[in-house]
Amino acid sequence: MAVCGFTSLTACSSDDSTTPIVEQEKNHLLGKWNATSTHMKLVIDGEILLDELNKESSMHGMIRQFEFKEDNTVKHYTYIPASENIEEVDRHGKTTYEKNGNQLILKNYPEPYTILLLDDKNMNLHVKTEFVSDGKHYILEHLDKFERLK
Repeated sequence: MAVCGFTSLTACSSDDSTTPIVEQEKNHLLGKWNATSTHMKLVIDGEILLDELNKESSMHGMIRQFEFKEDNTVKHYTYIPASENIEEVDRHGKTTYEKNGNQLILKNYPEPYTILLLDDKNMNLHVKTEFVSDGKHYILEHLDKFERLK
């Protein structure tokens, strides 16, 4: 009788075997991005010489684009017009990338980016470099703001 009661308890359970559907988080990084503004901060030996991180800015004639793909490759394009002290730069390339939390590491780039904003339309990438040259301590920060290309 006890066996019969146990069997009936287990056999009569309701069918709740449907697995809830979990939506996979969208990878907003994938796709083509065009830089709309670049911002910089320069500190030498603790003295702020330039701070444009929070100011409105433009690309000053430069073009910077990324195209991130699902296979962890990224195409990149940079154009910097010639000026008094700088020769024109027109560079295309392809490398691999790794996204780890808010860190974006591009192979062959000197420093990883920190992703400050990433959604379906906008991406903000920040990089901070520190070095010593001629006995002076330099801190250089770049903030590039991107919009998704259609």
